[in-house]
Amino acid sequence: MPFRIPLSGLNSALTGLRTTANNIANVATSGFRQSRTELAEQVANGVGRGVRVGAIARQDTQGTFRFTNNALDFAIGGNGYFMLSNGGSRLYTRNGEFGVDSNGYIVNARGARLQGYSMDSSGQVNTGVLTDLQMSKGSTGGIGVDPGGVVFARYSDGRSEPLGKVAIAVFTNPGGLQNAGTNEWTESSASGAATLGEAGTASFGRIQSGALENSNVDLTDQLLDMIKFSRQIEAQAKVIQTERENAESIANLFSKRPAK
Repeated sequence: MPFRIPLSGLNSALTGLRTTANNIANVATSGFRQSRTELAEQVANGVGRGVRVGAIARQDTQGTFRFTNNALDFAIGGNGYFMLSNGGSRLYTRNGEFGVDSNGYIVNARGARLQGYSMDSSGQVNTGVLTDLQMSKGSTGGIGVDPGGVVFARYSDGRSEPLGKVAIAVFTNPGGLQNAGTNEWTESSASGAATLGEAGTASFGRIQSGALENSNVDLTDQLLDMIKFSRQIEAQAKVIQTERENAESIANLFSKRPAK
């Protein structure tokens, strides 16, 4: 087909523009990771046959912090994801906007519970079992979280008690995580299984309480990409128009040939 090559360019540019638009739309979304449209040449028998989308690759680079002074806002500095339980399903996120529900569980905006390890009164961590982190009854002084992820309940008499320790999940290939929507992710064969651990140890990032991680979207780069893909769409549309006009001219030429 004469239009196959420019159509491939048009479709690829539209995909790139949609990816860029999604990045720009989420520039203010906490913990959001921008994606990049990676294009690849199509070849048949050693001859170029247009272009295709090779991948929509998520860019897993650190975002900057913004400080909120809300003790239940968490940001991870370094590798890792918060682990959530939503009705038993495991989810992972870099968005640390948490609150407390009516039962005292630490949850995100849609009620998924933050996962962690239980601790005894002496501060011993039980890393063998994950649990829903929950406020203890009677803790009216709020909570605190240290850089190692230990969650403390504060009491009106000045006492504090460890409630548990936030679990951090890392992946061999975080770019391979499956997008579950609402800035949450699930494991996939491409990401590999989650390795769980404690914040601030080995390859696990540290937790900053009272702060949120900004998206890693570079708005200037995204605006430049928007211009690039928009110009590509215009150029491919012009090629299609030219090929159509040429095809019509050839058809008219043959239709005017005298019959033998």
